[in-house]
Amino acid sequence: MGRNTRKEPGIKVPKTGASVAEPESGGKGFILAILAIVLVGAGLVAFLAANRDSKVGGQTAAVEVEGDDLPPFEQSGVSGSDDPALGLVAPTFTGTTFAGEPLTLGPDGTPKVVYFLAHWCSHCQAEVPKIQEMIDADQLPDGLEIYGVSTAVDASRGNFPPESWLDVENFTPPTLKDDTGSPALQAWGGQSFPYVVYLDGDNRVIARSSGEIDDQQILELWALTALNGGSTGETDEESDEDSETEAE
Repeated sequence: MGRNTRKEPGIKVPKTGASVAEPESGGKGFILAILAIVLVGAGLVAFLAANRDSKVGGQTAAVEVEGDDLPPFEQSGVSGSDDPALGLVAPTFTGTTFAGEPLTLGPDGTPKVVYFLAHWCSHCQAEVPKIQEMIDADQLPDGLEIYGVSTAVDASRGNFPPESWLDVENFTPPTLKDDTGSPALQAWGGQSFPYVVYLDGDNRVIARSSGEIDDQQILELWALTALNGGSTGETDEESDEDSETEAE
């Protein structure tokens, strides 16, 4: 074949005098090629489903949990005085944020509010921009810290991946990646979304909430946490001893 012989895309140009009939083995080879492409494509789709749009190591990460689990929070709305978790120390957990930074949520002397968020939850999708708007409007009380926990990650459900969703919303609170099976959520008693735990500086539960709450309730709970969130420096054992002394 001369160098100037023109080829149309996808069409094989025969040599002069050669038959244009396809060799008998061509059909089999074509089928095998298609099967190979399908298999490679399936593997690529599975890989992308697990890892797409992730900047740092996937959408979940290992979490270390220390301490006793909080009782499950099975109601919706804001907890009342009958919540068995009130006054209990939430377990400390350590993991990794979407920014790739290590993060520990535990007794550090600072009051904090922790939002457990599921990317596929419509209530979470409504709550996240409200929280960010309040932060941007300087409505966060002095000394109070806000954190997120991305949990219950499921690539087959909507609004995946959570990292991209939070980026789109410009969600600024450091957000920890819960592990497969949601151990952080389970340890803190979460049952539905969004699940929020309000803690003092000793990691003791001041309040809990589940589901969407209105703007005024959010601000009131933030203020309550900031006002009562100072560290007492007491351990669980010291607190129990104080309670026994008062009872006497």
